[in-house]
Amino acid sequence: MRKMLALLFIILLALASVTGYLFLHGEIYAGEKLIAEGQEQIVRETANLKDGKARLEAGKLKAAKGKKRYGEAYKNKLLVLADKLFRGGKGFRDAREKIADGDERVARGEEKVSVGEGRLYAGELKLRQGIEKVRQAKRARLACALGAIFFTSLSIVLGFRWSNVIPRSDA
Repeated sequence: MRKMLALLFIILLALASVTGYLFLHGEIYAGEKLIAEGQEQIVRETANLKDGKARLEAGKLKAAKGKKRYGEAYKNKLLVLADKLFRGGKGFRDAREKIADGDERVARGEEKVSVGEGRLYAGELKLRQGIEKVRQAKRARLACALGAIFFTSLSIVLGFRWSNVIPRSDA
């Protein structure tokens, strides 16, 4: 009776190993698909971030040039006087507003770039973690495959060896 229970237990271990192998195989397939999608997304987001940084630098350069021209124009007292007399100071006031707007846009751009860098870093970290999980799952799948082979072989060998233990119906 003990031998029959032991053989039944070994067969159950073999079935559990096969089930574990099949489950992990499906999880690995799904994980590898997600990893491929994640890698594509990181490539796209890296390009977007690079483009955003280039636009930010162009905006900073344009803002700096505008500030420089404003400063040079404001130093010219004749221009300031002409603007006050003919336009009521509207030209310099508009220029200051444009400079303030440009500074605001640059600040928003820097914030967006910073957020984008953070998101990209988080995505790369998550991708690396996913790759490591898939590696671990592959090792576990291999262990399940070896366990299935071992327990199946053991149950076959013990089944033949203990064949006199299993009651037969000779009709």
